[in-house]
Amino acid sequence: MKKSHLFILAALAVAVIALFFLFTNPMGRLIKLAIEEFGPKMTQADVRVNNISISATDGQGIISGMLLGNPKGFKTEYALKAGKIEMDIDPASIAQDVVVIHKVLIDTPQIIYEKGGHGTNFDAIQHNVEQYLGVDGNKKGDKGANKKIIIGSLIIHHAKVNYNGTVDLILPDIELHNIGKKAGGATSAQVVKTIINELAAQMALAISKAVAGSVGSAVKELLGK
Repeated sequence: MKKSHLFILAALAVAVIALFFLFTNPMGRLIKLAIEEFGPKMTQADVRVNNISISATDGQGIISGMLLGNPKGFKTEYALKAGKIEMDIDPASIAQDVVVIHKVLIDTPQIIYEKGGHGTNFDAIQHNVEQYLGVDGNKKGDKGANKKIIIGSLIIHHAKVNYNGTVDLILPDIELHNIGKKAGGATSAQVVKTIINELAAQMALAISKAVAGSVGSAVKELLGK
């Protein structure tokens, strides 16, 4: 076979490999595996996603059907369920020490805030993540979990919360900016801790207001006002 023919065949092979990467895009599958491997270790709860699709060219992506279960001792079906999470990742940063995520939008998640004998399910998840991080805030040994991340903007939009099957409410939008930027990047466990802490604080505040409001209404009815 002539050298020119061999060159053409080699070029075609490279083109096929490139097209395979662009159109089947293993990036989403790798992130899915990482979430489902490290998520349960951090939270001591079931963590799974249905599908992740991310463009290798512009980093735009969607996580479909994400579920965060409950740690042992809680009876409800899950802690958080999100049908769609939109992401905007810097593709060039994937191979670097610090992955840059420009934006994450968690749209209309369903949350069950369950109170047990020793606190809520989110208290337990917070505790488990802190245990995973250890005293120095950095988990040793899990290289994938320790990869650094910077998130420019994280928004939790229109979260629907059910509290112990008695109170239903919608949280105000939660916005966090420049997660991990000051430290030159945060581990995935540190990012999870930041999000869970803020979410738990906002839910506790919203629920206390809702309960106070319902008590106030009941008192007014009792007094006939």
